[in-house]
Amino acid sequence: MMLRKLTSLVVIVLILLMLLFDRLPEKAQATSWEMYQSAGHQAIAERRLSDAEEFLLAAARQIESMNPDDPRLASTLNDLGVLYGMQQRDTEAESVLHRSLVINERAFGRQHLTIILILQNLGVIYAVQDKFLEAHQAARESLAISLELFGAGHPRTGSTCRTLAVVYELQGSYEEAEQFAERSVTIFENTVGEGHPETLESLELLIRLMWITDRENEAQQLETRLNTSLQRSHSDTK
Repeated sequence: MMLRKLTSLVVIVLILLMLLFDRLPEKAQATSWEMYQSAGHQAIAERRLSDAEEFLLAAARQIESMNPDDPRLASTLNDLGVLYGMQQRDTEAESVLHRSLVINERAFGRQHLTIILILQNLGVIYAVQDKFLEAHQAARESLAISLELFGAGHPRTGSTCRTLAVVYELQGSYEEAEQFAERSVTIFENTVGEGHPETLESLELLIRLMWITDRENEAQQLETRLNTSLQRSHSDTK
């Protein structure tokens, strides 16, 4: 049961860097790297994990042969880290995420969106290995950078708060997890709205924490709130 729980959490909170390179120069868009990378993302979405690894490794080889310091390589390595996390290959995930972090820090400095996302992923990967000191360091640094770059009410900060909530949940520190989950829900509701997938994901995390801590009434109230938001979201899309 615990193993399934951890796997589910990893799949929920790990972040692909699939939207960060959508404005590459025209020539770069036609490269084999982008084709392999896109195929890898599609395979992950379809849970064809063996295919995803094959595509992402091909993408990494293709771009590394051209420039081992290219941020696109860092993107692929991050996505491999996500994939390995989904497969519970945590040592491999940690290794490629560290390498991705080094490349992006060299390219962009420490105060950059890509650093935030990779640190979030590292925080989760550390936590599922019970490396909670490292997990908190990574997750809290991602939050600090997000606050510096985007401010306290930005959706990116809401995402980093959710990562910290998951780290605390995996550690069994449910009071702290609840505080960050509530903060995440509030930020998303105030920015992207009640029915947005990010808001609903954070709300589901908060509901899970209510059930874990035997607060049935609060959990049920939040579930009613979640269902109402889902119904409104479905109505809006019709």
